[in-house]
Amino acid sequence: MEQLESDRGSLAPAERRRVARHLLLDGFGLAAQERLARSRVVVVGAGGLGSPVLQYLAAAGVGTLGIVDDDVVEASNLQRQVLHTVADVGRAKTESAADVLRGLAPDVEVIAHRERLTRDNAAAILGGYHLVVDGSDTYQTRYAVSGAAASLGLPVVWGTVLGWDGQVSVFWSAAPEGRAITYPDVFGPQPPEGESCATVGVLSPACGVVGSTMAVEAVKVLTGTGDPALGRLLAYDARTSAWDTIELAPPPSATGPTAETGPTAEAALTAEAVRASQVVEGSALAPPPEPAAAPQQVSPGPGPGTPEPNPGELEASGILLLDVGLRPGAVPGAVFARLEDLAAGNLPPELLDHPVDGPVVVVCERGLRSRGAEQLLRAEGWRDVTSRAILG
Repeated sequence: MEQLESDRGSLAPAERRRVARHLLLDGFGLAAQERLARSRVVVVGAGGLGSPVLQYLAAAGVGTLGIVDDDVVEASNLQRQVLHTVADVGRAKTESAADVLRGLAPDVEVIAHRERLTRDNAAAILGGYHLVVDGSDTYQTRYAVSGAAASLGLPVVWGTVLGWDGQVSVFWSAAPEGRAITYPDVFGPQPPEGESCATVGVLSPACGVVGSTMAVEAVKVLTGTGDPALGRLLAYDARTSAWDTIELAPPPSATGPTAETGPTAEAALTAEAVRASQVVEGSALAPPPEPAAAPQQVSPGPGPGTPEPNPGELEASGILLLDVGLRPGAVPGAVFARLEDLAAGNLPPELLDHPVDGPVVVVCERGLRSRGAEQLLRAEGWRDVTSRAILG
């Protein structure tokens, strides 16, 4: 991070008192703290991971923090997105987060980017920062971050969490000593979106563990202290509280692969080991490169070409068809319910009138939300529940 060296300056006495425990830290001290004070970090996502990342980077003394998020606070966020409170429901997450950070560290400069990061605007948003922290939850955003950061030569601290599992790594196209590796080098071409916290859930404290680890990695990269997770993927299992380290092979040439061309043989082998061990927030890990364009398989559910469930036939068979997709009315004749409402215990009357031993078929576009609904209905006492995808 040579660009920070020329910006070094003295900390004010009040700031030195505030960060005194860093100044006493062996291998850290005043020089590292001054680098933090002159650092500009942009955090993509002010949710489950962005919350602890932003809080700890502000508390640690990072001088400028950018927040990228286009969403508003919802009640279901509060289980894990600890930057926000009940009073913030309906507010923009960037506004809520900025208020908390300024209260925690008044000297921090907070820049709110209330917009969705895409391939078209990523370079403009990330430009001018020294480091990117990617706590996003979709492949579309991750690949946009990776592509823009690679073009700008910025390091990316990446993390993800889903269910009980989490992962953290540092990607940097301009990393020294042959350690350059990017997100697509490991995970291959951009796949379709898959599982998410909204469909399979997430343990809230696991977000804190993973997000705090991301903050640690960011501080190490910014200050040149410790050994950042370049070329390593840290995998966390909250069930056992164990961390595993997976070594990542860098691409064999400076040009390397991209999200469009796919991973190298070495990275593909490493990614295969990752796929066998963990999952990531937003979706399952990228499918194998061959065939790259194959749609994700959903189980249970129909394969390509399988006809959609026929509501009339299902009703005649005593089967309740429940649609938990994204578009109400997409399945004519089906009972529609939002997955969030089912989780809150707000069950449609048709379901409440349906016998607990009567068959229920839950559907959605890709079979992901329907699988979550199946789990919820089984927990509520319905014994014969299956989930299906209505798209191939």
